[in-house]
Amino acid sequence: ESPKPVEEKKAEPVKESPKPVEEKKTEPVKESPKPVEEKKEEPVKESSETAEEKTETRHESGSKLKNHRNRRKNKRKNRKSAEITAETVKSEPVKEEPKAEEKKSEPVKEETKTEEKQAENVIKPAIHAAPVARTKTIAEQMAEEKKRIAERRAAERRKELMQQSQPDFNAVSNAPMIPVQTLDYAPDPTKKAPTTKEEAYGELLFDENIEIDDTHNMAISKNGVLVKYVGTTESITIPDKVKVIGKYAFRGNETVKEIVMSDNVTEIEKYAFCYCINLREITFSKNLETIGENAFLKCLRLRNVSFPKSLVRIGKGAFGRCNCLENVVLPAYLQRINDLTFFSCKSLRRVVISGSVDMIGNSAFSECYLLQKVTISNSVQTIGENAFAWCKSLEEIVIPGTVKTIGNWAFYGCQELKLVRVGMAVKDIKEEAFSSCDNVQKVEVIELEDGNVKVNDLKKCHKLIIRILKQINRQKAERYASEHGFSKFFL
Repeated sequence: ESPKPVEEKKAEPVKESPKPVEEKKTEPVKESPKPVEEKKEEPVKESSETAEEKTETRHESGSKLKNHRNRRKNKRKNRKSAEITAETVKSEPVKEEPKAEEKKSEPVKEETKTEEKQAENVIKPAIHAAPVARTKTIAEQMAEEKKRIAERRAAERRKELMQQSQPDFNAVSNAPMIPVQTLDYAPDPTKKAPTTKEEAYGELLFDENIEIDDTHNMAISKNGVLVKYVGTTESITIPDKVKVIGKYAFRGNETVKEIVMSDNVTEIEKYAFCYCINLREITFSKNLETIGENAFLKCLRLRNVSFPKSLVRIGKGAFGRCNCLENVVLPAYLQRINDLTFFSCKSLRRVVISGSVDMIGNSAFSECYLLQKVTISNSVQTIGENAFAWCKSLEEIVIPGTVKTIGNWAFYGCQELKLVRVGMAVKDIKEEAFSSCDNVQKVEVIELEDGNVKVNDLKKCHKLIIRILKQINRQKAERYASEHGFSKFFL
């Protein structure tokens, strides 16, 4: 009974199979022989294969697929990005066609590698670029803060200068900055006068080395130092027992108008009469030797000062901002004019420098707007920076042959200066000593005008004139050089 159904089952697929087999063969023969078609032909022609052989082939293909998957999993673990691994996990090979899928999986690996490299290249520069950008922003912020601070200070300085006077500082952009005095005291208008002795003298009452002079309202030490004045009189006579007027002794006294010193006073210490805004006259001791720093600073109504012959030293800024001071005749034995000695004395018109002064300090007469005449002695050797800067009324200056150096901006902004006479021995003239003196019409060498120059020294005189004219106006310097046979290369 069994052979009958077997024959019937075999006959049915044999009749039907050749039709599809022929159709499938015609298509791949034209294009290219594929291993897939061979596998399909084998089960059709070899009908004697058993089920066991089919299962063995399936197990072999399954083992290959497992090995392949394990390799891919190991590679995926080493990869950084989870998204790329997820995409590769989704694309799994089909069991029926392992060879074709293995070939297709290779370009996928290359694509994933290229994507990983691109991701690494994008991440790495971002990590390294972050700190560089931060350092730049911090540096820029620091630079901006410095600029703001400098601009603010310049604005404050301009406001102070505009309050003091009415010169047009904005017209000159490259104006030199003149040093400003810094004070540790300013008068307080709300301060009340002391009513009791304890309030006036304070701890000085209990000091054994100090005596209280009730007749003169003064506290005087046993060494003859006037420590403090408490009175409110307009005219003050300093007694004979005082030898030294101590620092801050009359500071901020707004009632005193006249002071007469005894001949025993030899020294006035720093800030002794500063901010005595109503002080008008002062009679110095005949034996006075030194005046300290800022001793008469901002005595706004002080008009005339006659210095004794014994005076040897005047401190820094001693008569600064004495706006009513008109004439100054320095004593014969004064050795040096220190920095800012007569700074911003706006009414000062005439200055006579004695025969023993060897140096005029920095900004000694700067911002003396009405100064018209200056007489410099033959003993002066150096003129400091800004010494006569912004002396706008100065018309003529004679620099003797003893002067060797003229500092930067020494005559800066002397707009009315027309004649400059210089000695032939002046060697060191700084580059901007006469800058912004636009109205200078003539520069002379003293020895050349007097006819005391040798033939060999003529070139030196002409070169000195050209150097000064070059600072004032280059065209004037070129004209003078061409007139006297000097080439422009010398300029």
